[in-house]
Amino acid sequence: MNDEMFERLLYEEEGPVLDFKREQYRFVKANEEEKSELLKDILGFANAWRRSIAYILIGVEEVRGGRSNVAGIATTDHFDDHSLQQFVNNLTNQPVQFQYEAFGFKGKQVGIISIMEQNRPIYLKRDYGKLAKEKVYVRRGSSTDPTKPALPDEIAKMGADTHEPAELLVEFADTKLDSGLGTSVRLDTEICQMPAKEQIPDYVEMRETHALSTAWVGPGFNFMNHLNEDYLRELAQYEFWRRLFRPVRLVVKNVGQVAANNVRVELMLPRSSAMIVVDEFEIPNPPKRRHSLLIPSALENIRSAIRQEPGDVIIDQNDERFRIEIGCGHLQPGRRVWSDIFYLGKGKSGDLQIHSLIFADNLPQPKSFVLTVSGIVTKTSMTVEDIVLLSQRSAEK
Repeated sequence: MNDEMFERLLYEEEGPVLDFKREQYRFVKANEEEKSELLKDILGFANAWRRSIAYILIGVEEVRGGRSNVAGIATTDHFDDHSLQQFVNNLTNQPVQFQYEAFGFKGKQVGIISIMEQNRPIYLKRDYGKLAKEKVYVRRGSSTDPTKPALPDEIAKMGADTHEPAELLVEFADTKLDSGLGTSVRLDTEICQMPAKEQIPDYVEMRETHALSTAWVGPGFNFMNHLNEDYLRELAQYEFWRRLFRPVRLVVKNVGQVAANNVRVELMLPRSSAMIVVDEFEIPNPPKRRHSLLIPSALENIRSAIRQEPGDVIIDQNDERFRIEIGCGHLQPGRRVWSDIFYLGKGKSGDLQIHSLIFADNLPQPKSFVLTVSGIVTKTSMTVEDIVLLSQRSAEK
C-alpha cells in the first residue's frame, strides 16, 4: 500500500472489494464469539465474487458519497500478521491468502487487511464462535451475512471458476478521428495574463448599425437581440481558457482473449504536477455580442452531465489532486471504448506524467500505467486595447 492507492480507496464505497472499520476488531484476549467477527469478514472476502484484491481498512469511518474519514487507531492496537495468519489458517480447509499491514497516513495509524483473489470455496473445519463448520460464507454487496451462506450452485461455480486475467490497454486518442495516438501526446499551451475584469469597459456598438441596441425598455426594445455589455469581459475569459486548455481523449482497448467486465480507468493528477483538468462542460462558449434577456447567458452553456454510457468522463477534485474516472462497461476481446473529450492545461514546459490505474472484475489487481504529456508553455499578456482590437478583427470575419 502507498499513499496514492490509499487515498483512492478513501473515495470508494463499501462493496465486494472494500470495507471500512472505525474500530479495530476484538482479537487479543477476546473470546471465540468476538474473534469470529474478524474471521467472518476475512472468509466473506476470500469467497466473494471479484477480480481484484479486497481491502479492509481499520481506523477509517465511511462517508457515503464522499471521502471517508481517517480516524486512526492506536499503535498498540495493531495485529501481528504472523499470529493472525496462524489463527485463520488453523481453522480453514485450505490456507487463506491475506496479510495484515500497519500503515501510517498523515500522522495516523491504520490497519489494512488485504485479501488476495484465490481458489474457492474456503470454509471452516470446525464450528467457531457464531460460525458453523463447512458453511461457505461469502460477502455480497457491502456485508457478509452469517445467516446466508453460499448456496450449493454458488459453491459449484466457485470450484469451476477460472482466473484468466483480462488484457487491457489505455492510450491517448485523436479528438476528431477514432485513432489511437500512443501513451504520450504533445500539448503546447499558453498562459495569457488578462487585465482585471473591472479594467475592461462595457461593450458598445455603433447605434446606426444596430438601431435596437438601446439599453432602455421602451418602444422598439428587442428582448431577443439585446446588446451584451459584458462581451469584452467574456471575450477575455474565453481567450484565456482557449489558449490554456487543450482537448484530450482516451481509448481503452481489450487486447486479450477473454472478456473484461466492469472496466474502469482512473487518472490521478496531484496539483503539484502543474496540470489542471476540466470537463468539456466547463469550457466557456465563444461570447456573443448580442444575446437574449429572456434566456440568461449563464444558462446557454448548460448541458446534461448525467449519463450512464461507456466513455463518460467524471472529474472530481480537492485541494490535493484531480481525479479523472472513465467507465467503460464490459469489453469483449478486440473491442474498444472511446472516452468523451476533457481538457488539460499545463503550468510548465517539459514532460509531465499521469500515473493511472485500470480496474476490471477479471484483473487480479488494478493495473498501473503511465501517460505522458509533453510540450512547451508560453507566457503572454493582453491589454485592454488588445482585447478591443481582437473584438474588431473577429467582427470583420
